[in-house]
Amino acid sequence: MTTASMLAAPAPADLDDLPLGFPSIRAAIAQGADPVAIVLESRRRAGAIADEGVFTALVPEELVRAKAEEAAARARSGEALPLLGLTFSVKDNIHVAGMTTTANCPALAIEPRETSAAVLALEDAGAVLIGKNTLDQFATGLNGTRSPEPLCRNAVNPDYIPGGSSSGSAVAVARDVVAFSLGSDTGGSGRVPAACNGIVGIRPTIGLVSNRAVIFNSPFLDCIPIFARTIAEGNEILRTIAGFDALDPWSRRDADAIDVTPAAPESRRIAVPRRDQLRFFGDAEAEAAHDANLATLERLGFTLVEIDFAPFDEAGLLVFQSALVAERLVEYGDTLASRPDDVHPAVRASIEPGLAYSARDAFEALYRMRRFARFAEGALDGFAALVTPTIPTIYRIDEMLAEPMARNTVMGTYTYYVAPMDLCAVSVPGAPRGDGLPSAISVVGLAGKDGEVAGIAAAFEAGAAAG
Repeated sequence: MTTASMLAAPAPADLDDLPLGFPSIRAAIAQGADPVAIVLESRRRAGAIADEGVFTALVPEELVRAKAEEAAARARSGEALPLLGLTFSVKDNIHVAGMTTTANCPALAIEPRETSAAVLALEDAGAVLIGKNTLDQFATGLNGTRSPEPLCRNAVNPDYIPGGSSSGSAVAVARDVVAFSLGSDTGGSGRVPAACNGIVGIRPTIGLVSNRAVIFNSPFLDCIPIFARTIAEGNEILRTIAGFDALDPWSRRDADAIDVTPAAPESRRIAVPRRDQLRFFGDAEAEAAHDANLATLERLGFTLVEIDFAPFDEAGLLVFQSALVAERLVEYGDTLASRPDDVHPAVRASIEPGLAYSARDAFEALYRMRRFARFAEGALDGFAALVTPTIPTIYRIDEMLAEPMARNTVMGTYTYYVAPMDLCAVSVPGAPRGDGLPSAISVVGLAGKDGEVAGIAAAFEAGAAAG
């Protein structure tokens, strides 16, 4: 069915209860729902929670309406708009011309003239931006509490952390406010909040998606991840925004040749950490859920092979315990120096160590990163993927605030290593924990293996849903 013919059927009932997942929106449009009305319903939901710490700013309703009407007019003229009626939000370190970028630190306050290349690609496909999401300030943190009040809260249980740093991006999807969202991921910020809120988080190969018009933590490590309800939905967005960008010096020249479509892997062998190396920090519910998730993979016909996870742990230390931390000073150093009291104490404590590193330290860290990436190529040779828990446990907000540094580090146990080893990853929900909180696994592959990683994740998603 063409986009134009979808707009011609009888209209369905009230949109207040319409789930904003892709199939629901597309079915509603096929039955005659006005895509403009669907977009405005998403904007209404965002406005209803505007004071709950999920958004830093909303696109004005009149501009949302204008963008939606423009997309609908294009569709009626016969233009193919695969994302018609879908809405999205972006983390507030992604530039949108006309909206202030704060990285959740008002003292930063950048007024960008350029809109992110990823946002432009989504709008070209018919999607409409609803707002900018809260984050751990300066995208530094994995828990969601390193931000001004009101704190963003977990969509499943508000007593628990939402995960960070892309907290608002994940919660906006999990609370059915937008159809999908974008974040940024240095050490796990596109996967940890997805796991905490029971949704999908896709971290592409570095350079596969343009980072143009994004504030960096680390150009060497950063990418734009996607938050969605399902692997299919997230992967559709990845296909929309992936590709070579000649204006982005970090873009991969082979980006257009990387097939991100979910595909069955050539191997049925999956690497998993040795049992004695798995850490859940006393969380028996998390451990039991992970056992159930591994059983699902075995039921799907995968052979699980234990490998030594110690080198992956060691690689993860580079993200926050090496001279790579000094990269944050490129974007945030002036604000830290001129207005230190406007920087969250935990964020300041994470960034200030970068001041103590030398140029030699930085080169040594880069050399180590290259060695770890080469090690990963050999360690994962012959495997379809590496599978770990996405998070080892989940803390209540009061627990995180009581011990913000050590417990934040715990949240990155199974995510920090991915970027310095030049890997791609997908976090996908698994078996529910006994206490009702979500569990998740990370499916991790070598750079450029995004399609195979997605294929395994999709198979696991279906297997977990089937029980």
